[in-house]
Amino acid sequence: MKDLIYSYKGDILTEETVEPMLLDILGKAEGRGYSRLLCHYLRSVMMEVLSNIAAHGYFDKSLQNSISIEISETTNDTILVQTRNCMSNDEVASLTLQLNKINLMSAEELKEQKIKTLQKNIDNPGSPQIGLILIRMASGKPIVCKFEPCNEDYSFISFEIELNKDQKFKKERTKRTPQINFDIDNQLFEIVGVSFPEDANEYYAQIESWVEDHEDVISQLQNPVLKIDLEYLNSISLKNIARTIRRLLDTNEEKFTVNWYYDTDDEILREEGSEISEILHKKFNFIPKN
Repeated sequence: MKDLIYSYKGDILTEETVEPMLLDILGKAEGRGYSRLLCHYLRSVMMEVLSNIAAHGYFDKSLQNSISIEISETTNDTILVQTRNCMSNDEVASLTLQLNKINLMSAEELKEQKIKTLQKNIDNPGSPQIGLILIRMASGKPIVCKFEPCNEDYSFISFEIELNKDQKFKKERTKRTPQINFDIDNQLFEIVGVSFPEDANEYYAQIESWVEDHEDVISQLQNPVLKIDLEYLNSISLKNIARTIRRLLDTNEEKFTVNWYYDTDDEILREEGSEISEILHKKFNFIPKN
């Protein structure tokens, strides 16, 4: 089931109409109380979608409502962008190849490809591949694309793009496990409490899986902070926390600040943080609590 946020149907879309449509879309998103970061990513996706349709789409008024744009909220906490427009059959094979490559790229590969594409097309008026890369980076998920023949020369092209509405991962603190609060909107990633779960591998694997699902978004944060504030952790937790920290840093190592909190009378915990810092070749800030 979908809750419609925005809808447009028409025969033509020009550069002059892109900005008013964007303002209308963002106004509706902000009216729903979406976070600043979610609105930023929605704007990034829609800017590229609308600009590419205006620049590269085929318009024929005999094809009524050949352009269709829908933005909706789904039951699984995602924003779904669905678009449909017409393009030349001569471009279908090339676009399909580009999109398949982009969908398989990691966050780091997408960054590298964006730079290469910009360098290659710096003197060209526009490149749809750059737009696809930026959409993929903002979404963090593969872009679904389908083609439907229109006539001998043209086909309808449909895109489905998902944005995660909830940019958080939370686990409440228990007697054996820490509080986990990974909040992309606020660029804060916290592990606080004690850690000796019954199955540490499974517990931290869930966190790493969430990081992997969101690595494209985390990789674009400018000031992410990882806060480690543990009172006690056992040896198996130490290994898993080190791996979890490494997984986070792999997404955006240069921008991440790591703050390791410790009691002044707990030199063992301070030393464990130092060891992880050395192993990962990342400078930590060690902050005494008393």
